[in-house]
Amino acid sequence: MSNLFEKLAQDQMALGVWLKGGPSWVSTIARAGFDFVRPDMMFSAIDWRELDHIHKSAVAAGITTWVRVPANPWQGGAGQLQVTVDVARAFSLGIQIVGASIASAEQVRACLEVAKDWHRSGAGEYPNSNESFSAMNSKAANVAVFAPHIESATAIKQMDDILALDGLRIVMLAMTDLSKAIGLPFQYEHPEVWKALDSIVAKATARGIIVAANMGYAFTTPQQMRERVQRLHQHGVRICLMQGADIMLENLGKSLLAEVRGALGESQIG
Repeated sequence: MSNLFEKLAQDQMALGVWLKGGPSWVSTIARAGFDFVRPDMMFSAIDWRELDHIHKSAVAAGITTWVRVPANPWQGGAGQLQVTVDVARAFSLGIQIVGASIASAEQVRACLEVAKDWHRSGAGEYPNSNESFSAMNSKAANVAVFAPHIESATAIKQMDDILALDGLRIVMLAMTDLSKAIGLPFQYEHPEVWKALDSIVAKATARGIIVAANMGYAFTTPQQMRERVQRLHQHGVRICLMQGADIMLENLGKSLLAEVRGALGESQIG
């Protein structure tokens, strides 16, 4: 059992960051104490070979890999099932959690079926008998988990249908796009945004589904990040994708440099 699932089993909040690339980031992220890393293939140059390196680094460091494969839920079409190809390929590498930004319950249903597939050669799993094949088809619950990312208006409208699907264990709320979809872009703390999140959390929790959410881009200092994660936890979120490793470095670097330059009697440039 890797870190993310250990934290959930202990009724603790699992915390992670996303990556736009670079396996060398993974050990640093693990040593910092994060529970999972989410390589983002949707908006980056990460290819499958680099993803494989990132995942192997995560396994070595003892943290969970949660990849987001490419998709376009806004213009790709609610009935388009090409996303299942990449979801299956990611699971075949041995990755535990595979996410995709989806547009419909139909897409989620198809991806949940893919999660049951036995092809996991990247994890060194090859059936050589009826018995081993049967064992691979009755995988433990945490071995292959599909987590739909809710970012489009169509997915939000079909939220009840999505949560009703058998086999759904985690649902991921993209808070920036969620706020935009309900007409309040970047207003993460608006009462209507919290109301939408609370409604989803209540329905998901009633079905035993874990709600994950990202922190949002507006929180740039350690105090703001800490308080934001606390509020998400208070509202029932159990997994928080805090920010990207590069964004966190930029935000924390700016704050640190401002203090250093201030101590030197210099002004911050830029």
